[in-house]
Amino acid sequence: MKRAASLRHRKFREREGAFLAEGADLVAAGLAAGRRPQVVFVRAECALELSARLGLSGEGAPAAAVYPVAERVAEKITTLETPPDVMAVFPLPERPALTTLTGPGSARSGNAGEPLVVYADGIGDPGNMGTLLRAAVAFGATALATAPGSADLFGPKTVRAGMGAVFGLPLFPEVRLAEVLEALPGAAVYGLAAHEGVPLAAAALRRPAVLVVGAERPGLSPEALGHVTQLVTIPLAPGSPGGVESLNAGVAGAIALYEFTRRPAASAEG
Repeated sequence: MKRAASLRHRKFREREGAFLAEGADLVAAGLAAGRRPQVVFVRAECALELSARLGLSGEGAPAAAVYPVAERVAEKITTLETPPDVMAVFPLPERPALTTLTGPGSARSGNAGEPLVVYADGIGDPGNMGTLLRAAVAFGATALATAPGSADLFGPKTVRAGMGAVFGLPLFPEVRLAEVLEALPGAAVYGLAAHEGVPLAAAALRRPAVLVVGAERPGLSPEALGHVTQLVTIPLAPGSPGGVESLNAGVAGAIALYEFTRRPAASAEG
């Protein structure tokens, strides 16, 4: 239990090679993705019901220790104000080699065989990172990579905001954009900018591609800008009330990913 509670801190997640998923929906998403939890904590008063619903008991159940815990114990483990009914410790996934981005099976459904990688360029807000991660899964991105110093993909707030998306696609935390591009020769690099870019609807989107999404206030880093082949902007309605000047990173990334999804996947040759 002490180990599980320590996983709220990044240094302990990295040391232990594990992270905490809080809530039945997140635990179910991990199980559905074939991930085997190391340990599961279930609120004592609903232990039998939840264990049966999640398939944690009986024939075919994952080989994980399941512990019924009292509320006071759950409060010491959780990062939430109110403890959820179930929490699980999952091992951090092994980081795949970047070369797998173009290898067999790299493309997910809807990508027409050409990779689309989302690159989070210094996004520090876990909520925005989780939203972007969720959108990457929803709109069929091949993988998501983060720049050094970005929010931890396996932090409790990111995992919750992603609603199980952390289990849904290959993740490459803490890599430089240049490394991603070495594995994707010839890829177009689209940088989302609040202003001065080509309107997203008018951009000639093609694959293979890397979509670079920066933090809301600082925008794209100088390093990322040096690799961008086209800046794209999501135009806002004229005279937006309340002084809205830009979208947050998660929402902007989701809109851009939808635009990729709704268009035929043109290749570099096409």
